[in-house]
Amino acid sequence: MEIKKVWFDSENMYVQIDSGHVIGNPISWYSRLSNATPEQRNNFIVGSFGESLHWEELNEDLSLESLFDFKRELNYAKI
Repeated sequence: MEIKKVWFDSENMYVQIDSGHVIGNPISWYSRLSNATPEQRNNFIVGSFGESLHWEELNEDLSLESLFDFKRELNYAKI
């Protein structure tokens, strides 16, 4: 699996993977992203193998695997 696209709305972060599936998780799950400005949230890089996200300015790293947190309710985008 690889991250292909990332975007945000006012409450959620969405990640599209190479299968076409979209994962939507509340920004509130990630304190650094929750406290960031929209510009800071959008200033990320995808890891070289498409397996992670990195926000230099926020000192935040998320693995693709961590987006599938089964201890929390997952939200799937309705596109």
